[in-house]
Amino acid sequence: MSKSEALAADGVYITSFRWLNIAAAIQGHFELIPGVRITNDPAVKAQLLTAEFAKYAGFIELSHLQNASNVVFGQFSEADMHGLTPDRFLLVILIWIEGLFESAWLVKDHAMHCEGAYLKARKEGKRGWSSNFLMAGTTLADGQVTETNISLDELRLWSERQEQVWSYLAETDSMNTRFMMEKGYTRSGRALRFVSAARSARDLAFKIAQFCSALETLFSTDTAELSHKLSERAAFFLGPRGYDRLTVFRRVKKAYTVRSKLVHGDTLSPRQIEELPSIAVELDGYLRTILNAIFESDELKKIFDVHNEAVDEYFTQLLFATS
Repeated sequence: MSKSEALAADGVYITSFRWLNIAAAIQGHFELIPGVRITNDPAVKAQLLTAEFAKYAGFIELSHLQNASNVVFGQFSEADMHGLTPDRFLLVILIWIEGLFESAWLVKDHAMHCEGAYLKARKEGKRGWSSNFLMAGTTLADGQVTETNISLDELRLWSERQEQVWSYLAETDSMNTRFMMEKGYTRSGRALRFVSAARSARDLAFKIAQFCSALETLFSTDTAELSHKLSERAAFFLGPRGYDRLTVFRRVKKAYTVRSKLVHGDTLSPRQIEELPSIAVELDGYLRTILNAIFESDELKKIFDVHNEAVDEYFTQLLFATS
């Protein structure tokens, strides 16, 4: 980004993805999606973090972003705002970022936050500044919040996953801005909502319960012998994808025991409590593999996002073919 580019734009927003470290130098910037760029280039950061920015955001925030491992920004014209006020337009940008965080989870577990975003916009000939942030914070699968390292290759994969997944969810009217219980909302989109809820849960029992709901959304077609059937289906789906079927079966069964005790007001033994982090991490990995497999396959999307009969037939064939 040159200084002339910055001056030519009607507006710019600036933020950072906390708890994310890019493990290589970016020359200029990397565009995650159109309108959302990420950089760790000192020259680009210096062009963005000006005295004017410090005046409105404050010197504490300026210092934070100057020392942050990354800065995220975008430039836009007044026409790009489609008549929205600057406050509303910044909210739209934050919704894009929330979707990006969900796509990043498909690449690797992370606890990225977007704690403060600042927007400078020209509206009807006047310039002004706005600020906002994402309310929901996330944790890693084990409940911790630590920095995640990401390579340039993983940045590229993240961008590809974003295009692949959100284009599909937009085509099927299953975006995170729509109520997921409406008719036509896809199983895969609903499962992603449960995963997002799990990632926002700091209590590991709640996290595991939401992961179980995501599995149930994808693999269940009725309530008969639910725990056993889902454990079996997860095991047979993941077996050909590098997992030991018996281990998966047992882990999902344990996860459902935790969920059952949680929702029915029961308690866990000290030994069960000690196992919660490993159960959560393993379910997180199972769901990442499952959802990536579905989003990467037109055949699997048709099976899981159409009707129950297709799901039942798929698992009938899978179980008998491998027995």
